Amino acid sequence: MQPNLVDHLAAFIAVTETGSFSIAARTLNRAVSSISYSLTQLETQCGFPLLKRGTRRSELTERGRALFGEAKAVVERARRFTSHAASLEQGAETRIRIAVDVVFPHAALHRALKTFISQHERVELQIFNSSLNNLWDELRAGRIDFALTLVAALPLDMEGQSFRQIVLRPTTAVDHPLALLGRPLTLADMQRERQIYFVESPSIDMERVGRVFSLDVWTANDLEHIRRLICNGVGWCFASEDFFAEELQNGIVRLLPCSDAQLQPSRTISAAWLADRRPGPLGRELVRLIADALDTAAGS
Repeated sequence: MQPNLVDHLAAFIAVTETGSFSIAARTLNRAVSSISYSLTQLETQCGFPLLKRGTRRSELTERGRALFGEAKAVVERARRFTSHAASLEQGAETRIRIAVDVVFPHAALHRALKTFISQHERVELQIFNSSLNNLWDELRAGRIDFALTLVAALPLDMEGQSFRQIVLRPTTAVDHPLALLGRPLTLADMQRERQIYFVESPSIDMERVGRVFSLDVWTANDLEHIRRLICNGVGWCFASEDFFAEELQNGIVRLLPCSDAQLQPSRTISAAWLADRRPGPLGRELVRLIADALDTAAGS
Protein backbone atom coordinates (compact mmCIF):
# COMPACT_ATOMS: atom_id res chain seq x y z
CA MET A 1 0.00 0.00 0.00
CA GLN A 2 1.29 3.46 -0.90
CA PRO A 3 2.30 5.41 2.24
CA ASN A 4 0.74 8.57 0.75
CA LEU A 5 -2.43 6.88 -0.47
CA VAL A 6 -4.80 9.31 1.27
CA ASP A 7 -3.02 12.31 -0.30
CA HIS A 8 -3.17 10.65 -3.72
CA LEU A 9 -6.87 9.91 -3.30
CA ALA A 10 -7.56 13.47 -2.17
CA ALA A 11 -5.88 14.76 -5.33
CA PHE A 12 -7.92 12.33 -7.45
CA ILE A 13 -11.17 13.53 -5.84
CA ALA A 14 -10.28 17.22 -6.17
CA VAL A 15 -9.37 16.91 -9.87
CA THR A 16 -12.55 14.95 -10.58
CA GLU A 17 -14.81 17.40 -8.76
CA THR A 18 -13.22 20.58 -10.14
CA GLY A 19 -12.36 19.23 -13.59
CA SER A 20 -8.97 20.95 -13.43
CA PHE A 21 -5.51 20.16 -12.10
CA SER A 22 -4.82 23.83 -11.36
CA ILE A 23 -8.09 24.40 -9.47
CA ALA A 24 -7.54 21.17 -7.55
CA ALA A 25 -4.05 22.38 -6.62
CA ARG A 26 -5.44 25.67 -5.28
CA THR A 27 -8.18 23.82 -3.40
CA LEU A 28 -5.69 21.53 -1.65
CA ASN A 29 -3.01 24.24 -1.33
CA ARG A 30 -0.56 22.12 -3.27
CA ALA A 31 1.51 22.63 -6.42
CA VAL A 32 0.10 21.47 -9.74
CA SER A 33 3.13 19.19 -10.12
CA SER A 34 2.25 17.57 -6.77
CA ILE A 35 -1.31 16.90 -7.95
CA SER A 36 -0.03 15.42 -11.20
CA TYR A 37 2.44 13.22 -9.30
CA SER A 38 -0.33 11.91 -7.02
CA LEU A 39 -2.52 10.97 -9.99
CA THR A 40 0.39 9.24 -11.72
CA GLN A 41 1.26 7.27 -8.59
CA LEU A 42 -2.37 6.28 -8.02
CA GLU A 43 -2.86 5.12 -11.60
CA THR A 44 0.40 3.18 -11.46
CA GLN A 45 -0.79 1.39 -8.33
CA CYS A 46 -4.18 0.63 -9.91
CA GLY A 47 -2.66 -0.48 -13.20
CA PHE A 48 -5.05 1.54 -15.38
CA PRO A 49 -5.99 5.21 -16.08
CA LEU A 50 -8.50 6.87 -13.77
CA LEU A 51 -8.90 10.08 -15.80
CA LYS A 52 -9.29 10.64 -19.50
CA ARG A 53 -6.37 12.53 -21.00
CA GLY A 54 -6.46 15.00 -23.86
CA THR A 55 -9.77 16.67 -22.98
CA ARG A 56 -10.26 20.27 -21.76
CA ARG A 57 -11.94 19.07 -18.57
CA SER A 58 -10.57 16.14 -16.60
CA GLU A 59 -13.16 13.37 -16.72
CA LEU A 60 -13.32 9.91 -15.18
CA THR A 61 -12.68 6.78 -17.15
CA GLU A 62 -15.18 3.96 -16.70
CA ARG A 63 -12.88 2.25 -14.17
CA GLY A 64 -12.16 5.59 -12.47
CA ARG A 65 -15.89 6.14 -12.03
CA ALA A 66 -16.19 2.72 -10.41
CA LEU A 67 -13.52 3.63 -7.83
CA PHE A 68 -14.49 7.26 -7.18
CA GLY A 69 -17.06 6.51 -4.46
CA GLU A 70 -14.64 4.28 -2.57
CA ALA A 71 -11.93 6.95 -2.82
CA LYS A 72 -14.24 9.51 -1.17
CA ALA A 73 -15.12 7.05 1.59
CA VAL A 74 -11.45 6.35 2.37
CA VAL A 75 -10.58 10.07 2.53
CA GLU A 76 -13.59 10.80 4.75
CA ARG A 77 -12.66 7.99 7.15
CA ALA A 78 -9.11 9.30 7.29
CA ARG A 79 -10.40 12.81 8.05
CA ARG A 80 -12.55 11.47 10.88
CA PHE A 81 -9.63 9.45 12.25
CA THR A 82 -7.43 12.56 12.34
CA SER A 83 -10.17 14.63 13.98
CA HIS A 84 -10.85 11.98 16.60
CA ALA A 85 -7.15 11.58 17.40
CA ALA A 86 -6.80 15.35 17.83
CA SER A 87 -9.73 15.40 20.27
CA LEU A 88 -8.22 12.58 22.31
CA GLU A 89 -4.87 14.39 22.40
CA GLN A 90 -6.64 17.43 23.91
CA GLY A 91 -8.22 15.28 26.62
CA ALA A 92 -11.72 15.41 25.12
CA GLU A 93 -14.30 12.79 26.03
CA THR A 94 -15.13 9.93 23.67
CA ARG A 95 -18.54 9.41 25.30
CA ILE A 96 -21.00 11.75 27.00
CA ARG A 97 -23.88 10.32 29.04
CA ILE A 98 -26.78 12.67 29.73
CA ALA A 99 -29.92 12.18 31.80
CA VAL A 100 -32.72 14.45 30.57
CA ASP A 101 -35.70 15.32 32.74
CA VAL A 102 -38.90 14.41 30.94
CA VAL A 103 -40.16 17.99 31.11
CA PHE A 104 -36.90 19.58 29.91
CA PRO A 105 -37.45 21.68 26.72
CA HIS A 106 -36.48 19.05 24.18
CA ALA A 107 -36.69 21.29 21.11
CA ALA A 108 -33.84 23.48 22.40
CA LEU A 109 -31.84 20.39 23.37
CA HIS A 110 -32.18 18.92 19.88
CA ARG A 111 -31.02 22.17 18.24
CA ALA A 112 -27.95 22.18 20.48
CA LEU A 113 -27.22 18.52 19.72
CA LYS A 114 -27.45 19.15 15.98
CA THR A 115 -24.83 21.90 16.26
CA PHE A 116 -22.65 19.79 18.56
CA ILE A 117 -22.52 16.70 16.33
CA SER A 118 -21.67 18.81 13.28
CA GLN A 119 -18.48 19.77 15.11
CA HIS A 120 -17.75 16.55 17.05
CA GLU A 121 -19.13 13.70 15.00
CA ARG A 122 -17.04 10.97 16.64
CA VAL A 123 -18.30 11.55 20.18
CA GLU A 124 -20.71 8.89 21.38
CA LEU A 125 -23.76 10.47 23.00
CA GLN A 126 -26.00 8.46 25.32
CA ILE A 127 -29.26 10.17 26.29
CA PHE A 128 -31.61 8.79 28.93
CA ASN A 129 -35.06 9.91 30.06
CA SER A 130 -35.09 10.61 33.76
CA SER A 131 -36.95 12.26 36.60
CA LEU A 132 -35.94 13.50 40.01
CA ASN A 133 -36.74 10.19 41.65
CA ASN A 134 -33.44 8.59 40.54
CA LEU A 135 -31.54 11.48 39.01
CA TRP A 136 -29.21 12.35 41.89
CA ASP A 137 -28.48 8.70 42.61
CA GLU A 138 -27.48 8.17 38.96
CA LEU A 139 -25.07 11.11 39.14
CA ARG A 140 -23.54 9.96 42.43
CA ALA A 141 -23.04 6.45 41.07
CA GLY A 142 -21.22 7.80 38.02
CA ARG A 143 -23.68 6.26 35.56
CA ILE A 144 -24.24 9.64 33.87
CA ASP A 145 -21.93 12.62 33.31
CA PHE A 146 -24.46 15.37 33.82
CA ALA A 147 -28.20 15.92 33.97
CA LEU A 148 -30.55 18.35 32.28
CA THR A 149 -33.34 18.91 34.69
CA LEU A 150 -35.85 21.24 36.33
CA VAL A 151 -35.13 21.88 39.99
CA ALA A 152 -36.14 24.13 42.85
CA ALA A 153 -32.66 23.68 44.40
CA LEU A 154 -29.61 21.48 43.83
CA PRO A 155 -28.41 19.02 46.50
CA LEU A 156 -25.36 20.20 48.44
CA ASP A 157 -23.00 17.78 46.66
CA MET A 158 -24.09 18.98 43.21
CA GLU A 159 -23.02 21.90 41.04
CA GLY A 160 -24.55 23.17 37.86
CA GLN A 161 -25.49 25.94 35.50
CA SER A 162 -28.92 27.56 35.63
CA PHE A 163 -30.49 28.54 32.33
CA ARG A 164 -33.90 30.09 32.96
CA GLN A 165 -37.17 29.70 34.81
CA ILE A 166 -40.07 27.70 33.50
CA VAL A 167 -43.63 27.28 34.75
CA LEU A 168 -45.30 23.88 34.65
CA ARG A 169 -49.02 24.02 34.02
CA PRO A 170 -51.80 21.43 34.31
CA THR A 171 -52.71 20.33 30.79
CA THR A 172 -55.69 18.42 29.41
CA ALA A 173 -57.49 17.73 26.17
CA VAL A 174 -59.79 20.59 25.17
CA ASP A 175 -62.87 18.41 25.76
CA HIS A 176 -61.78 17.16 29.20
CA PRO A 177 -64.14 18.13 32.09
CA LEU A 178 -61.46 20.37 33.64
CA ALA A 179 -61.05 22.30 30.39
CA LEU A 180 -64.81 22.84 30.17
CA LEU A 181 -65.24 24.42 33.63
CA GLY A 182 -64.46 27.87 32.25
CA ARG A 183 -62.89 29.30 35.41
CA PRO A 184 -59.58 29.18 37.29
CA LEU A 185 -59.26 25.73 38.80
CA THR A 186 -58.81 24.93 42.46
CA LEU A 187 -56.87 22.16 44.15
CA ALA A 188 -60.17 20.41 44.85
CA ASP A 189 -60.97 20.41 41.11
CA MET A 190 -57.67 18.73 40.31
CA GLN A 191 -58.03 16.16 43.07
CA ARG A 192 -61.29 14.90 41.55
CA GLU A 193 -59.76 14.16 38.13
CA ARG A 194 -57.19 11.55 37.14
CA GLN A 195 -53.58 12.73 36.97
CA ILE A 196 -51.10 11.11 34.57
CA TYR A 197 -47.58 11.00 35.97
CA PHE A 198 -44.18 9.93 34.67
CA VAL A 199 -42.11 7.40 36.64
CA GLU A 200 -38.95 5.67 35.46
CA SER A 201 -39.62 2.11 36.61
CA PRO A 202 -42.51 -0.21 37.52
CA SER A 203 -40.87 -0.55 40.94
CA ILE A 204 -41.55 3.14 41.66
CA ASP A 205 -45.02 3.97 42.96
CA MET A 206 -44.55 7.72 43.03
CA GLU A 207 -41.95 10.45 42.97
CA ARG A 208 -40.26 11.47 46.21
CA VAL A 209 -40.70 15.11 45.33
CA GLY A 210 -43.41 16.59 43.68
CA ARG A 211 -46.25 17.46 41.69
CA VAL A 212 -48.81 14.80 42.62
CA PHE A 213 -52.15 16.28 43.62
CA SER A 214 -54.92 13.96 42.42
CA LEU A 215 -56.49 11.16 44.42
CA ASP A 216 -56.54 9.10 41.20
CA VAL A 217 -53.07 8.75 39.67
CA TRP A 218 -51.94 6.71 36.68
CA THR A 219 -48.21 6.36 36.07
CA ALA A 220 -46.27 5.60 32.89
CA ASN A 221 -42.61 5.53 31.88
CA ASP A 222 -43.20 6.40 28.23
CA LEU A 223 -43.57 10.03 27.19
CA GLU A 224 -45.42 9.27 23.99
CA HIS A 225 -47.89 7.14 25.92
CA ILE A 226 -48.53 10.04 28.29
CA ARG A 227 -48.97 12.41 25.35
CA ARG A 228 -51.59 10.15 23.79
CA LEU A 229 -53.43 9.65 27.08
CA ILE A 230 -53.72 13.41 27.56
CA CYS A 231 -54.76 14.08 23.96
CA ASN A 232 -57.47 11.42 24.27
CA GLY A 233 -58.91 13.00 27.41
CA VAL A 234 -57.94 10.23 29.84
CA GLY A 235 -56.59 12.64 32.46
CA TRP A 236 -54.44 15.68 33.13
CA CYS A 237 -50.71 16.14 33.63
CA PHE A 238 -48.19 18.84 34.42
CA ALA A 239 -46.35 20.01 31.33
CA SER A 240 -44.52 22.91 29.77
CA GLU A 241 -45.65 24.64 26.61
CA ASP A 242 -42.67 23.06 24.87
CA PHE A 243 -43.83 19.49 25.48
CA PHE A 244 -47.26 20.03 23.92
CA ALA A 245 -46.24 22.76 21.45
CA GLU A 246 -47.79 21.11 18.38
CA GLU A 247 -50.95 20.01 20.19
CA LEU A 248 -51.45 23.50 21.65
CA GLN A 249 -51.04 25.07 18.23
CA ASN A 250 -53.57 22.64 16.72
CA GLY A 251 -56.10 23.15 19.50
CA ILE A 252 -55.94 19.56 20.81
CA VAL A 253 -54.89 20.35 24.38
CA ARG A 254 -55.18 23.31 26.72
CA LEU A 255 -53.07 24.75 29.52
CA LEU A 256 -55.44 25.14 32.46
CA PRO A 257 -55.76 28.39 34.46
CA CYS A 258 -55.41 27.74 38.20
CA SER A 259 -56.18 29.80 41.28
CA ASP A 260 -53.67 27.93 43.46
CA ALA A 261 -49.95 28.69 42.97
CA GLN A 262 -49.12 25.07 43.88
CA LEU A 263 -50.69 24.06 40.58
CA GLN A 264 -48.33 26.27 38.59
CA PRO A 265 -44.92 25.34 40.02
CA SER A 266 -41.91 27.34 38.87
CA ARG A 267 -38.69 25.46 38.28
CA THR A 268 -35.18 26.40 37.16
CA ILE A 269 -33.98 24.74 33.96
CA SER A 270 -30.47 23.59 34.80
CA ALA A 271 -27.55 21.39 33.92
CA ALA A 272 -26.29 19.58 37.03
CA TRP A 273 -23.31 17.39 37.87
CA LEU A 274 -21.50 16.00 40.87
CA ALA A 275 -19.32 18.71 42.45
CA ASP A 276 -16.16 16.59 42.39
CA ARG A 277 -16.77 15.13 38.91
CA ARG A 278 -17.40 17.95 36.50
CA PRO A 279 -18.03 17.45 32.76
CA GLY A 280 -15.00 17.37 30.45
CA PRO A 281 -14.31 19.98 27.74
CA LEU A 282 -16.84 18.59 25.27
CA GLY A 283 -19.48 18.20 27.96
CA ARG A 284 -18.96 21.85 28.95
CA GLU A 285 -19.21 22.89 25.30
CA LEU A 286 -22.49 21.00 24.95
CA VAL A 287 -23.87 22.72 28.07
CA ARG A 288 -22.94 26.09 26.52
CA LEU A 289 -24.73 25.18 23.27
CA ILE A 290 -27.83 24.17 25.22
CA ALA A 291 -27.77 27.50 27.07
CA ASP A 292 -27.55 29.34 23.72
CA ALA A 293 -30.44 27.31 22.29
CA LEU A 294 -32.62 28.04 25.32
CA ASP A 295 -31.82 31.75 25.10
CA THR A 296 -32.76 31.75 21.42
CA ALA A 297 -36.02 29.95 22.16
CA ALA A 298 -36.87 32.41 24.95
CA GLY A 299 -36.22 35.38 22.68
CA SER A 300 -38.28 34.10 19.74
